[in-house]
Amino acid sequence: MSRRPPADVWLHGASVGDARALAPLVRALAEARPALRLLVSAQTRTGRAMARQLFPGLPVVRPPLDLPPLPDRALAQVRPRLIVLEYLELWPAWAAACRRRGVPLMVVDGRVTQRSLRVRPLLRRAAGGLAAFCARTEADAVAARALGVPAERVVVHGNGKHDGVAVDPPAPSLALRGAVGAVDVVVGSLHPDEEAAALPALAASGLRALIAPRYPRRAAAVVRAGDRLGVSVALRSAGGSQAARWVVLDTIGELAAAYALGRVAVVGGTFGRRAGQTLVEPVAQGRPVVHGPRVANVADEVAALAGPGVACAPDWTVAFARARVWRDDPRPPDPRPRLARLSGATARNLETLLGVLEGR
Repeated sequence: MSRRPPADVWLHGASVGDARALAPLVRALAEARPALRLLVSAQTRTGRAMARQLFPGLPVVRPPLDLPPLPDRALAQVRPRLIVLEYLELWPAWAAACRRRGVPLMVVDGRVTQRSLRVRPLLRRAAGGLAAFCARTEADAVAARALGVPAERVVVHGNGKHDGVAVDPPAPSLALRGAVGAVDVVVGSLHPDEEAAALPALAASGLRALIAPRYPRRAAAVVRAGDRLGVSVALRSAGGSQAARWVVLDTIGELAAAYALGRVAVVGGTFGRRAGQTLVEPVAQGRPVVHGPRVANVADEVAALAGPGVACAPDWTVAFARARVWRDDPRPPDPRPRLARLSGATARNLETLLGVLEGR
């Protein structure tokens, strides 16, 4: 078992996206209470790698497996005063160990899916013991209460991830710019079930593109599809090529910055089973955005950002046609001003966190 150092507040997420979502809260907490010792954990290897990039001065560790007595051993090492869970990440054995040791658990940027509700008997006791549940939306608050979180501990704060991206969007590195160059469109978070329709439509559009598969292991499949379609393709990890029509972003953690390289963004995960990927990252770069019709998971973003510069397309062909129009517009619409509608969750989450930590 890896050694976990003592900490006052242990912040945990599952993956790369959760580490990014925690970043504004970690920074705000460190500024508000610099004497607190902080520890960050992530479930996936890539999530831990991202956390180390985002929090170079903090210890980043693997969480305990949810099997007794491993959570008890981890808590004995760390001796936290509070554990903060991003999204949900509500594990029964970990929650039980916290109850035994009197360590409060809270959730920030909370979202409760139908899948979680289907297993509510397994999660009800853990949910009932939460000190606070900071929900993204009112619908998530309703679902949290249905899961078993006491109503008086549920609040609606929004999504803290929006604060970090909107206030300080990352800039592309010189290496990324050199590997990709300027492109007409960035296709972000392309899911495997979308590839069969998206890639032929993109090839037919003639647009120069940076394609970011949702899972980097799909890069080889995108390259093979490009070969079949007669499109030159280069991999970012192999140095890219500004001469290639498509460059595949097969690296971790560069997509938020890479949106700045395109004239237009088309967000994947919105045309298939996923039902949503964030629109905030490309909007924060000042790029007009096209998304698909399946956006249940990001309905709050779609509602807040609705207006010039954000368009819904029924399919990939229409999406790339809209991208061509905006590419050729000398002054395409900039949706950034509407990001203010999504801001403020970090300050609200921090206030609740400090209240739990200080017993208020």
